[in-house]
Amino acid sequence: MRKVNVMMALLITGYILGVWSFLVVPKYYMVFGLKGFLISLVPAVVALFLAYNEAQSTKKTRYLIYELLFKVARVPAVIFTLLMFLLVILGVTAYASGWGLVYLFGGNTEYTVPLAILTILLAALLLMLAKGRTLEFISGISVLMILFTIVSTLLIRSKAMSVVTSEQAKYYMNQAVSSITSFSQPLTFEGVIMLLASVIVAFGLGAGVYYVLGSFAPEDLDFRRVLIGVFFLQIVLSFAAAYTMAYSLGPAFQAFEKSVHNPNLSVEETYKMYSQFRALQAYATNSTTPLPQSIKVFYFIPQIIKGNVPGASAITLLLVLSFYFAGLTTIIVLLEMGTQMISEVMQLGRTKGLAGVSIVGILISIVMTLGSAKTMFFAVPFSVGAIIALIEAYPVLKSDLASKKGIVSISMAFLAFVGISTLYYAFKSSSDAVKLGAVLGLVLLVPLLMNGVLLKSRR
Repeated sequence: MRKVNVMMALLITGYILGVWSFLVVPKYYMVFGLKGFLISLVPAVVALFLAYNEAQSTKKTRYLIYELLFKVARVPAVIFTLLMFLLVILGVTAYASGWGLVYLFGGNTEYTVPLAILTILLAALLLMLAKGRTLEFISGISVLMILFTIVSTLLIRSKAMSVVTSEQAKYYMNQAVSSITSFSQPLTFEGVIMLLASVIVAFGLGAGVYYVLGSFAPEDLDFRRVLIGVFFLQIVLSFAAAYTMAYSLGPAFQAFEKSVHNPNLSVEETYKMYSQFRALQAYATNSTTPLPQSIKVFYFIPQIIKGNVPGASAITLLLVLSFYFAGLTTIIVLLEMGTQMISEVMQLGRTKGLAGVSIVGILISIVMTLGSAKTMFFAVPFSVGAIIALIEAYPVLKSDLASKKGIVSISMAFLAFVGISTLYYAFKSSSDAVKLGAVLGLVLLVPLLMNGVLLKSRR
């Protein structure tokens, strides 16, 4: 059972420590410092508490998720909303993973979608081949992801400290590094709301995964220990990602400085380096930077350290692979859980269910290349993620399976507050694509209007 506990911890770690732990969460550790870290503990504890209750609900009853929602909670429509949200997250995660991997193939972003498609196909193939060994496989990749993330952070720190000689570059880098452990960083209401939403999304609420995990978890499995282990790993790796960003600021500015005095570089190349530095600086200092701009910043790091830091190839490889493995483990879990959910609802076999989930994920990744669709899909989880998480938690409360109903009610009220606030800021955004992302997120709630019909049809 000790081995199973460790593997389940790594499975959930592989799911939770996805692309958002690299792209978004570190931003608020840098902008808000230790205040941001302490604030992030609130949604983290709420997320883990609800995840525990969701897993326990299926573990206790031994119902599958749709059986639980229909027979006990009497809200079968919820699974359709959770499933659609899961598919959106699958497509977005695959796209982000492919985008990160392009830097191992020359940095040509035209390869993003092909790599995203290959990632989903690879994950589906591994699920088909691994079968009973899936847990061990995900655990192995999760261990590699954790090691690569920590090692790449230490390497970037070491190289940046030795390479950066410009006083101005040192100033920017040291300022970003010290801000992570500072209590003096100012807070903004909008920034805090986005931090809360980011942590909720990062912990994987809203996709129904924890219900499914509980349905096949061994009876002797202690979910409390598993989730506590995941909690501490999330903190360590989020800080590692934040320090990676911070130590990249020095080489970024120094590269720009050198380019200004290099007659062999064109004005366009110099401007590109300046733009990358400014984007990274905004990531580290501006809590209200639009989400699409914040997401892009991580992808600048391989370009920044290339040619400016000794041993850049090894660092880039470790960094990109750690990011890719974070995405891959999340995709594998989403595919597996989505397959179980769609097979249960549609009465399909495992192979057909896996094919259906994979195809939808691939289609979303392809659509993200059209116009502003990328921004729209990236905006979905951050505009309605907390509301979807609220809907996911509702069956636990309604079915009287929660261990502490009062705390569940408070947690749901917290999610409602965050959800309404993120929707407000999404519709207030100057970007039409972000507004469309919020609208698309609200469309995912439409199946809830059909709950009465579903109950009657099942009778």
